[in-house]
Amino acid sequence: MNELVKDFKDYIRNNKLFTGSNRLLVGVSGGLDSVVLCHLLKESGFYFEIAHVNFQLRGAESDRDEQFTIALAGKLNVPVHTAHLNAANYAHQHKVSVQVAARELRYDWFSGLIKDRKASGNPLDCILTAHHANDNAETILMNVFRGTGLSGLRGILPARDLIRRPLLFANRNDLLQYARQNNITWVEDSSNALDKYSRNYIRLNIIPQIEEAYPSLVKTLNESAGHLREMELFYDQAMQQCLHKIVVLKGQEQQVPVARWRKLPGAPAVLYAWLKPFGFSPAQMPEVAALAKSESGHFIDSATHRVLINRAWFVLTQKSHKDATTVLLPDEKGDIHFGGGHLHWKTVTNKQQPIPTDPEIAWVDASKIAYPLLLRPWKPGDYFYPLGMPKKKKVARFLIDIKLPRHLKEKVWVLESDRKVVWVIGHRIDDRFRIKPSTSSLLCLHFNSAL
Repeated sequence: MNELVKDFKDYIRNNKLFTGSNRLLVGVSGGLDSVVLCHLLKESGFYFEIAHVNFQLRGAESDRDEQFTIALAGKLNVPVHTAHLNAANYAHQHKVSVQVAARELRYDWFSGLIKDRKASGNPLDCILTAHHANDNAETILMNVFRGTGLSGLRGILPARDLIRRPLLFANRNDLLQYARQNNITWVEDSSNALDKYSRNYIRLNIIPQIEEAYPSLVKTLNESAGHLREMELFYDQAMQQCLHKIVVLKGQEQQVPVARWRKLPGAPAVLYAWLKPFGFSPAQMPEVAALAKSESGHFIDSATHRVLINRAWFVLTQKSHKDATTVLLPDEKGDIHFGGGHLHWKTVTNKQQPIPTDPEIAWVDASKIAYPLLLRPWKPGDYFYPLGMPKKKKVARFLIDIKLPRHLKEKVWVLESDRKVVWVIGHRIDDRFRIKPSTSSLLCLHFNSAL
């Protein structure tokens, strides 16, 4: 058995990429890497089908690649799928590079093939690409030059979702030698010789220069990437344990105590690990960390979430529709228009005057209020102590008990002080903030609904 074939089988088995019972979809460009991958799969006895995309970027050369791939499928006696996709138009419409456009179009089409085959009852199990050790080395260097964390240094993964990369153990010279020994032909993409693309520039200029001093560069980078993948597994587990200890769940909110966060080793990394799944970028982390020294109510947004500082806590909330946001009431008096309507508030001396019964007016003990107040839509998990009741009740349950129609429940806001609900606006104040005979000053709130 050819040594490359043996190493190929060993790599697949050791990394649990797929088995002989799986049905594989192989992305094939017609170049050396993907053509050799097809021959290795055939020699190893795996069932596979070929998928080729003509991006119409190189005119007659693109058509040549398509015809070559169709002929290859015929030679190997395997099914072939082809598609014509316009990468240039996609790049223009989505404001991305042509390379990014081609990658997104290709993987979207592959995923669509997998989905269609599953629906037809004749499924394909995973997608194979021909990335090899040189590609991995290039990716690692690109990530270093761009700036990266641990995930960038561990390079290309052997498996991710439905994608499998069974050639990562081999370098390009291994594939070239195998092709020559077995009289395998392939086609060359002329754009690979152009160094105007960042990957090509690294491949054609940077790596050859480094290899003059460090001939084993590709091997060393791949070995280091393997070690870092193992370290990342440990790091992820330890980080999740840390987050489990410091993140407090309150309904749909997540909260982290600033004082406790500051004491953690690698506190900025912990902050990013917490917020990354919610769309926050590494570049935003200095701003988020600076919130710890800001006044309550200051915030930083991602596309879907908001992290704000509320006294001694970071608070993470989900952004919903444009009106459903957190509004800051910083002072003891003011007027504000918000998604739920208009609110006027002021602080006055308690002269034992009769308390209004209008549900849109709330008077509370001003001495119990901590500024700034937060005005926001209610969330599942919110609770308060309805006026006159000794036990707490979830706001959701309260709204059910007062038989508020469903469409109106969605438009209810609350006023919050120091993480406590002061008023379910337009309905009931919290008993902890009620006026007592000893109350010396009142916070008077008047709400006009936008409904």
